[in-house]
Formats: sequence, C-alpha cells, structure tokens
Amino acid sequence: MRKFWYITGELAEVQRYINVPMRWCEQYPARERREFWIAADDGRDIKLVVHSRVMPVRRGHQINVLLLGDWVVGLANLTTGRQVNFVSEDPPLLLRKCDALAVLAILAGGVAAAVAWDARSLVITVPVALMYLPLRVLGRWLATCRLRCQVSHWLASSAREPRTREVALLASPSPRLHNVYKFCQKHRRPKD
Repeated sequence: MRKFWYITGELAEVQRYINVPMRWCEQYPARERREFWIAADDGRDIKLVVHSRVMPVRRGHQINVLLLGDWVVGLANLTTGRQVNFVSEDPPLLLRKCDALAVLAILAGGVAAAVAWDARSLVITVPVALMYLPLRVLGRWLATCRLRCQVSHWLASSAREPRTREVALLASPSPRLHNVYKFCQKHRRPKD
C-alpha cells in the first residue's frame, strides 16, 4: 500500500527549467520542470521538483503539497484557492522506450531456451512477448487512473478547509479519509 505525505508551508522560491532526460528510459510528457522550495511549518526548507507545465503558485503563497514518495502528485494553493492534480495535468507515459527492450529480451531468452533445451519453449515465449506490451500499458493506465482519483479526493477534501492563513496552518486535510500522512510534524496551538 502506497503512502501519501503532505507538506504545508509557504512557497519561498520557484524556478522553471526545460526537461532534458538524463537516462534512456526517463521520459516526461511535460517539457518543463519546476523546482521549488517550501518553508515548512516546522522551520525547515524543503526542495521539491515537479515535471509539469502548470504551477498555480507564486512566492509567498501558503500551499499544501501532496507527495507519493518523492513524486509531487498534487498541490493546493491555500492563498488563492487554486489546485492542480499533476497526475491529470501531465500523466506519466503508458509506453516507454525500455518496454521495447524488455520485449526483445523476452524473445532472445525464448530463442536461447529453444536452442539450448527444447524448441517447444517458443510456444510459451511468443505469446508472452506479444502480450507483454498490452498488459504493461493496461497496468500503467489502471494505476494512473487510481492515483488520479486518490489525488482528486485529497484536493477535494482540502478545498473544504478554511482559507485564512492562520486557520489553514491548524486545519490540515483529514488523514483517515485518504491515507495521507503529514510530513512535517509540528502541532500548533491556537492563540487565546
């Protein structure tokens, strides 16, 4: 089970870059990446990177960022009320370059097994090689749809939260509804 984390804080800095994939299998649908720093509620500065064309925040805005591991999947701007589901805006690619390499490896392994042991191993190898790409694409599509729904649910629950800065620091989205855990642990008490 995947765990989501969220960070609440003030956006300290945001920079825009053009994506240049470093590895052979890395491909991003968005040709831009944003690096931004958040001054979290507990006083730490946290750097995050998102591969997206959309960034509805500016420096000084109070934001909630939803993370899945190191991957930024959602952002709620508490200052303006705008939200973005990065899984919907720039979804991960369903078919990647390294999938073709996997099909070739399956075929090569089947041919090697046919030569070394028995020619009947091709009876299994050919259907596996033919079904690999459709099953891989279907699995990625289902995982993306599920993740998109989870992030939309979190954004909808954060939209019902108060908008004022003082109250927004106290009222974070409910973790029991969508398996979200707070990244920066600091409890603020209201001032009397």
